[in-house]
Amino acid sequence: MTSWLGQYCFNVTDLERSVAFYEALGLECTSRTEIPDAFEAILENPTGGSKMQLAQQKVAADPFDLGTGLWKLYVNTTDAADTWKRAIDAGAAVHTELARLDRWPVTVGFVTDPDGYLVELVERDPWPDSAPTGGPWLGQYCLNVTDLEATIAFYELLDLTCTSRTDIEHAAEAILENPERGSKLQLAQQVDQDGPIRMGSMWKLYVNTDDCAGLHDRAVGAGYTSTLPPTVLERWNVTIAFISDPDGYSVEVVENPRA
Repeated sequence: MTSWLGQYCFNVTDLERSVAFYEALGLECTSRTEIPDAFEAILENPTGGSKMQLAQQKVAADPFDLGTGLWKLYVNTTDAADTWKRAIDAGAAVHTELARLDRWPVTVGFVTDPDGYLVELVERDPWPDSAPTGGPWLGQYCLNVTDLEATIAFYELLDLTCTSRTDIEHAAEAILENPERGSKLQLAQQVDQDGPIRMGSMWKLYVNTDDCAGLHDRAVGAGYTSTLPPTVLERWNVTIAFISDPDGYSVEVVENPRA
């Protein structure tokens, strides 16, 4: 069985505005889909990195609630100053000015997108030769969790690998991924985390696999909750299932014979 992370999906209030913002940063809209409940678009650098799915619900929550689930997403770049300027020119609000952090070493700055999502712009010195080309690319997306160890165990059960752990001043962090392909997921347990995570606008994340039924049954056998058993979607010729992780994040398990 092989698994890898697909796109992560969160809701936006104006899909065209959000697509335009991330395109201004240098990402590419590679897919658009309409489903019964929402209009969706995928943003990425086609040469590599993570994938982000934006969804505008046809019946939107009022008021729009960011929740406490999605902490931030990373946009990696070889020119932080240029990407920063693009973000500001596109209407981003400054959260934290660009600064050099010698611990890693990186240059980082934080902005918020049109809906208030926190975006960390990152320039590493240097990026590996295997880094994507042609412009900025999406790095990991970061979800807050209540129990880091329990959540790592869940995603490892789904056949992902914990490739990094970091402690910062206010959080313990870990990265989950398939090192050979797909997106990266960062989990963060905040020092001041108190009570359950509020999903808010975070919709779902995708785990791609070559065995949807097997991965679904493994998770259910370990005591996790299934919200949709393996189901064939003839429109896309894929098999999907939904599982809830320890904090209630919705995980869409996808088997695509073309992948």
